[in-house]
Amino acid sequence: MKPVQENWKGKNIDLHTMSERIALFFSDNAFSTTVSQKEDKTVIIAVPKSFHGIDERIDVEVWGKSEDFSVRFVSGTHSRALVRYGRFASLITGGYFLLRGLKSQEEIEKLERKFWIYVDETVWFLSSQRSP
Repeated sequence: MKPVQENWKGKNIDLHTMSERIALFFSDNAFSTTVSQKEDKTVIIAVPKSFHGIDERIDVEVWGKSEDFSVRFVSGTHSRALVRYGRFASLITGGYFLLRGLKSQEEIEKLERKFWIYVDETVWFLSSQRSP
């Protein structure tokens, strides 16, 4: 899957709070999270606590200024590799890796849709909290 990025202008959001809320989203969805600062951006790494259909880590990056910032959702490299390998190996394994990769991609797509709804709601909430 191609990384998806959204940008917001004029919202006056505390990016530290936004990053904490994103980490909470993943924790609430059975992921372990790590939040780190790298150069000019915050990186949230989410790894499934147990296999629940998603077979890889998800990286989210938050950067910019409070009134002009971006969020990027990056995932899918491991699932794509499983699908690619699974197509080749399906002659031997009966398609186990192919099915596992496809299931992971499907679950990531569901989670990503849920993620962007959550981020939009969080941006709205945090911006309304800081408005005079």
